[in-house]
Amino acid sequence: MNKHIVFVSVDWERPQDGRSNLGAVSIIASLKAAGIPHTLIEDAVNAADFDYDQLEKRVLAAIHELEAQGKECLVGIGAYIWSEPVTQKLTDVIHNTTSAPIVLGGPQISDTVAGTLESLYPYANIFVRGQGEQALVALAKGENPDHLGIHFAGTEDRNQKAETALEELASPWLTGVMKPGKSIRWETMRGCPFKCSFCQHRESGSRFKLKEQQLDYERIAKEARLFAQAGVERISILDPIFHLDTKRTVELLTMFKEVGLTAQLALQCRFESVKDEFIDALEGLNVVLEFGLQTTNLEEGKAIGRPNRLDMAERVIEKLKARNIPFEVSLIYGLPKQTLASFRESISWCWRQQVPVIRAWPLMILRGTPLEKQREEFGLVESENGAIPHVIASNSFTREEYCEMERLADATNDSETTHLKDLLKDAPKNVSKEQSNAVFYRV
Repeated sequence: MNKHIVFVSVDWERPQDGRSNLGAVSIIASLKAAGIPHTLIEDAVNAADFDYDQLEKRVLAAIHELEAQGKECLVGIGAYIWSEPVTQKLTDVIHNTTSAPIVLGGPQISDTVAGTLESLYPYANIFVRGQGEQALVALAKGENPDHLGIHFAGTEDRNQKAETALEELASPWLTGVMKPGKSIRWETMRGCPFKCSFCQHRESGSRFKLKEQQLDYERIAKEARLFAQAGVERISILDPIFHLDTKRTVELLTMFKEVGLTAQLALQCRFESVKDEFIDALEGLNVVLEFGLQTTNLEEGKAIGRPNRLDMAERVIEKLKARNIPFEVSLIYGLPKQTLASFRESISWCWRQQVPVIRAWPLMILRGTPLEKQREEFGLVESENGAIPHVIASNSFTREEYCEMERLADATNDSETTHLKDLLKDAPKNVSKEQSNAVFYRV
């Protein structure tokens, strides 16, 4: 008899996209398609109403109810950087108050060094590295195929990641697990071939085969038709780089128009990979292109494995402006070798290109990335407060300079709003000259 899966998803909520984690509901869709009984418990650590005690009660109640009925269950938990304290607390209490085995998966597990999982998560019984849909189905059936990245605590850790046939995965939308709302998250592929040292997608790139990373075209077409009929207004496509395969991308964009998809499509892009055919195919769609530039400084780019071709970026920007295609550029502050002056220059470059929306985010050191191993080399110091630690000092900038970068980033992020005049009027008296210039220029 199949075990009942109690799946716990603790997300970092984005108000415009709803609470449900796309990875979690994809797992639930696979369980449903395989006829595996399951219970999904969702929450978000950054939600105003988040209460760990209430989450714990919900999880324990679900387990105790199954135990009272004499049913075997497994507790699956998605482990992310923002939910690490929750994962530690939950595994502790589940282990000590129930008989249910605990399965951990997600980036915190997939990118952990071999041989260290048990010490990091002493109360977990099973770990899954890589994509977890098929692995959790197998575990519910009492199976352990070699190719699904499953590691049992106390056995040899071979550091294997799941090799999942994406075309076989069930759709959370088409199975009815997820209902289309006004704003949703979506995917057409997974993984990334590039090697940015701060990014957890990088591991996928080490064995990246483009065709194998793409979801089934017919499934995507059916989902797009469903979204069009449901009147979805905004879709955040989570593909690390949407337009890697230009031919397929053009086919998808053409199909989106044919099924009448009118939602705004937020597409993650890379300047160097943009082809004219891709730009042409955007005609008639409501899109916003999101370019993760990170920095314009060559030495910083080399330090993070992300050097940029600014000449190519400038040419693409000119084409986008000529076509009136909305786009935005994101930067990172706190990078290795970065200084306050170089961060200002990255923002200034965006201003000179008349980038309509500039976003700037603090650097996070994610588990298993090359950057994690370079802490001492670059003297990276992380914050101790907040749900997600981020770099606040290094060999190239002080904490005071970081605060200046943070203030400049805040002003830059706010400058996309429709209340810029109020921002200027209400600016604090001690605002730096650079911040004032930032907001003034954008107005």
